Amino acid sequence: MSPAYRPGADVAVSQSGDGAAVYVAHLPAGPILVLEGAGAVIWCEATEGPAEGWMTRVAETFDEPVVGIAADVLAFVHMLRARDLLDEAESTQET
Repeated sequence: MSPAYRPGADVAVSQSGDGAAVYVAHLPAGPILVLEGAGAVIWCEATEGPAEGWMTRVAETFDEPVVGIAADVLAFVHMLRARDLLDEAESTQET
């Protein structure tokens, strides 16, 4: 299954060994954006997990209902897309 989003063109991604941080940067000039906590979880679920249910998995990580976090999660994704760090993959619909 495909993820909901994929890294943008010329974007490098690295994850800390413990998975607590994700480092994202446009190559070759950067700057590096460090995603920790909720940001790291959102990035990983949106780009690594299957598109189906990605936001539900984020909500479950924080023991919150999807309706309680959806607006904030989508605003964060919108910010990443505005910086050309994320692109839509095949589907971004929550099912």
